[in-house]
Amino acid sequence: MVLIYIRYRTQFLKEQKRKLEQQVRERTFKIEEQKEELEKQNQQIAQQRDEVIELNEKVKLVNQLRLRFFTNISHEFRTPLTLIIDPLEQLMRNMKGDVNTQNTLNIINRNAQRLLHLINQLLYFRRIETGKLKLNVSKGNLQEFLYGIFESFKDLAEHQHIDYHFIKTKFTDETWFDAEKVENVFYNLLSNAFKNTPPSGSITLKVEKFAEDREDCIAVPFVAISVIDTGRGISKDHLPHIFNRFYKDAESGKQTDFTSSGIGLALTHEIVQALNGEIKVKSEPKKGSTFTVCMPYSKNRFESDAINETGIPTEINLEGRVNVLSEHIVARNTDYELEEEAPDNKTKPTILIVEDNFDLRSFLLQTLRSEYRVLGAENGKIGLGMAKKYSPELIISDVMMPVMDGIELCSRMKKNIQTSHIPIILLTAKNMVESWIEGLETGADDYIPKPFNLQILQIKMRNIIESRRKIKNIFSSPETVSPDQFSSNKLDEEFVTKAYKVLEENYRESDFSVEQFAREMFVSRSLLYKKIKALTDLNITDFINSYKLKKSVEMIRTTDLSISEIAFKTGFNDPKYFSRIFKKFYGSSPSDFAKKHVDN
Repeated sequence: MVLIYIRYRTQFLKEQKRKLEQQVRERTFKIEEQKEELEKQNQQIAQQRDEVIELNEKVKLVNQLRLRFFTNISHEFRTPLTLIIDPLEQLMRNMKGDVNTQNTLNIINRNAQRLLHLINQLLYFRRIETGKLKLNVSKGNLQEFLYGIFESFKDLAEHQHIDYHFIKTKFTDETWFDAEKVENVFYNLLSNAFKNTPPSGSITLKVEKFAEDREDCIAVPFVAISVIDTGRGISKDHLPHIFNRFYKDAESGKQTDFTSSGIGLALTHEIVQALNGEIKVKSEPKKGSTFTVCMPYSKNRFESDAINETGIPTEINLEGRVNVLSEHIVARNTDYELEEEAPDNKTKPTILIVEDNFDLRSFLLQTLRSEYRVLGAENGKIGLGMAKKYSPELIISDVMMPVMDGIELCSRMKKNIQTSHIPIILLTAKNMVESWIEGLETGADDYIPKPFNLQILQIKMRNIIESRRKIKNIFSSPETVSPDQFSSNKLDEEFVTKAYKVLEENYRESDFSVEQFAREMFVSRSLLYKKIKALTDLNITDFINSYKLKKSVEMIRTTDLSISEIAFKTGFNDPKYFSRIFKKFYGSSPSDFAKKHVDN
């Protein structure tokens, strides 16, 4: 029994060993497979990492090439700009008596100065990119220097009725700073505050000194300088991106006439970092923003080669830039471009300029004023309201605008019976064919790329207005006008087709009235009048009579009925009145017209 048990036990142990060895082999095989899979994944990750690094290097290279290109172009621009600005300033001094010329020169000067400012910013970026932005730190009174910058904007604050304050701190320490870069930083921040703060708002420049450690800022000691405004504010979605280069807040134009280049705040951020500082922002839409610059002021916080022991801070030189900014803000708040009172000369066509750039809008209004009655709007939403109110004979609209762009304006107008007849010329900086097609597909009558030749624009305006007037004159002729003959818009064609149908059913009725016509057209009497006047240059009564008279001409040509019979058959109670109306429209009596027809 013992031997049998030993044999059984030995056999059992051998079987267990075999099973364990099999499991070990299987698991080893699986581990090897997993190891190979992990190695493949590691290789893929390494490959992807290398690709990302390579792509990142390419992106950096592209950005550097783009900035280098802009920088080189900017250098080339400076000489011709100098030759524009200097003679322009002489002209402005010598031609103060001519108001229109002075306005035009001011527009040129503002935009030349803006272009020069953008060029200088691009050159600054290039210096930062190449490591050539050198600090020139000298000893001076930082708080007094900041107050000088603050003072440069004081006249503008008074003109805008802005509550403007400077809050200072006690400073006993000596301060070291780069005057030129500090000036640039706070010009950018204060100019942004003035651009985005409405009249009667508040702007404060606040200086604080910190000597105790703070977790949320740079090492002590440092000075925190805040620009606080009660302007339009910045939404949470845009706040993380405002210091990115060329980033434009999509809301930036909604409450201001100023367009952003996406450079100013990015450059400010770079300069602050070069000064070993930090910039922070807090903002809430419709309540305002606070930009805070924390920067060191101790000598030992700067590199030795950045220190200028014998130098003194450069004098503040903001007068020219602030004057240009002031002119733009002051001009923006005038009502020059919104002159809505009808001029004495009622024969001039009324045109509406819809353009968000104040200077371009003002220039067009000023230039076209002698030939047209002009209205101006700063975006498509305002333009749509003015089109409904004034029913201009032509609209010239920019495409890229805040609130409502030109494409949406065109689309809405062509779908609204009240405005569908008004021709539209679109102006745009987009030169892509796709953009042209998009504009024309929405119903625009013409498309002109910027920069445009003013004479070409004026010729196209005259041609469109004249062609519309020729079509309107057809209604004063005996010839029948089909709906598609004078309408390039489907909605207008449907309107006229419906009007013809109503008149066809009622022209024989002598008591057919304007009120009945409006009811059967399902529009108000005022809208019916505006629409028919815009399409045919006739009032409603004359439009009805015109239709009746065309029917009478048809009868004169095709029947042997007498003039009196024709008058009664076309809804006129009095043959004498019929003859007077006939002569008013066609220049001859019905009898004379009939004789000419027989003779021919």
